[in-house]
Amino acid sequence: MNKLLLLSLLAAAANVAAATGKPQPDPAAPQRDLQAVRKEITTLQQDIAKKEVVRQQAASAIAESEEALQETHQALSALEQKKGSSSNQLEQYQQELQAIRFKVAETRQRVGKLLQGSYKRGQHDAMALMFNQADPNQAGRDLTYYTHISRAQQHLIEKLHEQEIQLAAVAERLEDELVRLGRLSADKVREKRQLQAAKNQHLAQATQLDASIKAQQNKLLQLKEDEKQLSNLIARINADIERRRQDAMRKAAERKKAREEANRLAAEKRRQQVAEAKKQGKAPPPEPKSLPPVESVDEVVDGSAAGKAFRSLQGRLKLPVSGDIAGRFGARRGEGNSWKGIYIRTAPGTPVRAVADGTVVYADWLRGFGNAMIVDHGGGYLTVYTGFGTMVRGNGAPIRGGDVLGTSGSMESGETGLYFELRYLGRPINPLSWAR
Repeated sequence: MNKLLLLSLLAAAANVAAATGKPQPDPAAPQRDLQAVRKEITTLQQDIAKKEVVRQQAASAIAESEEALQETHQALSALEQKKGSSSNQLEQYQQELQAIRFKVAETRQRVGKLLQGSYKRGQHDAMALMFNQADPNQAGRDLTYYTHISRAQQHLIEKLHEQEIQLAAVAERLEDELVRLGRLSADKVREKRQLQAAKNQHLAQATQLDASIKAQQNKLLQLKEDEKQLSNLIARINADIERRRQDAMRKAAERKKAREEANRLAAEKRRQQVAEAKKQGKAPPPEPKSLPPVESVDEVVDGSAAGKAFRSLQGRLKLPVSGDIAGRFGARRGEGNSWKGIYIRTAPGTPVRAVADGTVVYADWLRGFGNAMIVDHGGGYLTVYTGFGTMVRGNGAPIRGGDVLGTSGSMESGETGLYFELRYLGRPINPLSWAR
């Protein structure tokens, strides 16, 4: 329900009041609207609660993404640091390997030069060296010296070569480690991107939920304001109904008091007439015919009859208009025929309401009755309303119990009020036998 519906409801109440000259509230329609508003409020509150849960889940997911991103960032920093350290170590080993290779080359070059010089001097053959020496002892010492030098050079070359192999192996392992760290870094970068994408998705979802919840909360505030206005309207209608009920009870009490006073005066007059006739020796005057008590219709149909099968209303039927019952079912009318329904005397302009759900099958002027309307309630039941001043429903119009059909006026005979019939399969039924 929105503002437009509430304003139209208030306008309808104002129009009825203007048409009748006094407020004629109907609590059924606003009560139904109030129930609809409260149902919508409940539904909206449940939807907001569900979205709050989803928003909390999204917030938790965002927090988890933040934590995972932080861990990934730390892991990436550690990997980058480790890569830097390994790169530095690899560079150091490569420099050492280069230095060893340089030493090996230098040693080989030195040995080569030594061998080349020996060869040129003719010292490349140990036997020749021995035979060329004048002193055999010196020759032996020289031979031993050259042997030690050769072995030392060979040992140095072998040691440098061994270090070169070890350094090459370490360098290879470091390169493999760097490759592995590079793959890990790439994986972590992809993971970080995925986590960031998931976080962005959760952030978008949370933003959308925030906007939706805010819109629904605004709508909820509006609905609660509508509920408050409807509740106030219903309270005013109920207060007016209670006021009119009290007024009807007061008028009924006044009518009863007036009847009792009239009966007392009539009885006093009768007593005086009897005493006077007795005093004069005459027969007492005949007893006056007692008039039937005037019955009032104080409880009029409302929206509580809507949606119910007509047969289920037997014994609980509410009459279509308030007023005094001036013509009863089966009683003789002034022109000689009898009432087939009841005649309710009421002020012109009083709203006339449908007693139950149905469809208007006749709405026009009817000779002898004036403006008339017939409503088909299904199952063979019809209700007849005549004496309208105005009619607001036409042929074929669907109606619900409590809907206003028009306002009371007068019949063709000049009698003011509403004539109401209840028929089953064309046979008239006393409406009062169905009334509560």
